[in-house]
Amino acid sequence: MHKDTTLNIAILTKIDEDLKLTSTLNPEIKQRWYPLGIRMGYTAVVEPAHTMISSVGRAKYLTPIYKALLDTNQIDLAKKWYQENIDFYHPYVVYQIGKMIDDAEKT
Repeated sequence: MHKDTTLNIAILTKIDEDLKLTSTLNPEIKQRWYPLGIRMGYTAVVEPAHTMISSVGRAKYLTPIYKALLDTNQIDLAKKWYQENIDFYHPYVVYQIGKMIDDAEKT
């Protein structure tokens, strides 16, 4: 018997209702959940992702969120968030995220 295993907004919403992933304090979960939500169009994660990238400076946590924005053609939003936080991020992170955005704009 074949089951439909397609992930959709309804499933993401149910997961979030049950596990409260969008509001978790755990950055390890956030760095996985927010990019997934962004890629799936689950708008409930957008503002929490914005809050996270404005309060955490580690590339490990920032890169997946920016990558998800760029992969979903939200380059303007990625640039806006990057510019808001450029003085907060470590110089290496500024370089790394800036390069990701530049590369996305070229394609």
